[in-house]
Amino acid sequence: MLDKRRLHAPGSPPCTLLFVAALTITGCLSFWLLNGCPGPPLLVSSPMVAQSPAYVLILPGNGSVHPRPYVLSELPPDDETTLIDVRNFRFVINHEPCNKTQPLLLMLIHSAPSNIPKRMVIRETWGQRRNGAIVLFLIGTDDKLQNQIEEEDKIYGDIVQGNFKDAYRNMTYKHVMALKWATYHCPGAKYVLKLDDDVFVHTPAMLEFLSHDLSPWGARRLILCDLMAMAMVKRSWRSKWRVSPLEYPGKTYPVYCAGWAIIYSPDSVFSLYREAQKESYFWIDDVHITGTLAKKVNLTQTPLNSLILKKERLKAVLEKQNSPGDFLFGPANMAESDIRALWYIVTSKPWPSFN
Repeated sequence: MLDKRRLHAPGSPPCTLLFVAALTITGCLSFWLLNGCPGPPLLVSSPMVAQSPAYVLILPGNGSVHPRPYVLSELPPDDETTLIDVRNFRFVINHEPCNKTQPLLLMLIHSAPSNIPKRMVIRETWGQRRNGAIVLFLIGTDDKLQNQIEEEDKIYGDIVQGNFKDAYRNMTYKHVMALKWATYHCPGAKYVLKLDDDVFVHTPAMLEFLSHDLSPWGARRLILCDLMAMAMVKRSWRSKWRVSPLEYPGKTYPVYCAGWAIIYSPDSVFSLYREAQKESYFWIDDVHITGTLAKKVNLTQTPLNSLILKKERLKAVLEKQNSPGDFLFGPANMAESDIRALWYIVTSKPWPSFN
């Protein structure tokens, strides 16, 4: 089991103990243990990040307190064929891997059509099929590669494709498509993990974390991620992240989640999806969905802190071939060879050469 204290930022107090003490004083301790008050806070030291629990864990005694996270009838009649401002949306390639099951974790990986090597690395390492987890790759269309994509899906059966062009400034379509797919096609998932295809997930540790450090019955109002606070809006023409004042008039973005790895509870998925369908398109998906929209629907992000393996630590682990300790994610933008090497380390397999 992972040590929750690792979720605290350096210098933070042992917040779980403080939380229990506060609950004892307020008379809520027994209710928390038996029925599920908000989960223990996962804190960072930044004053911009909420210091109180932002989510609620579902436990055996409080199932009736937390009804179904959503019902599809709350959506407009034409919602299924709409993707923000795309009115003829459809899934070009689709699957029903949930099959009315309730997986602990649904992993939805953003991938470009041409990123076949990245998808193969994931399939061969942390994305291998296992009980309790479902892995899918989400892509848009690329006419030149469509036949190749369809052949790949015939072999692996793990691609979901929407009928919008796969392009750099269409990332928000892909993110909202992921939320749509989870909402319509896997409503029983306890947790939804949105990922990029150059990320490492310590899958065994992740399933252990969700089952024991959180709850195997799920949570409510959860957005767990690598938090970004006080990020400046890029105005320089040299920046690939340039945003004009017309696109976003503010000077700083709201607190948001770095988009490479975000854990959602299903009710958070639905709330953000429903709001995204109403709002104007903004192309930086993590800012838009986990920042602007999360603020509108009153959802608070919870930081992962030290459960992310930082680049410096990863380098030391790969060079010395020793244990990386407790972690859930590698750093963002990992090379394929490093993903393979780290997987061999965490699964204690013989060390191969990846040259």
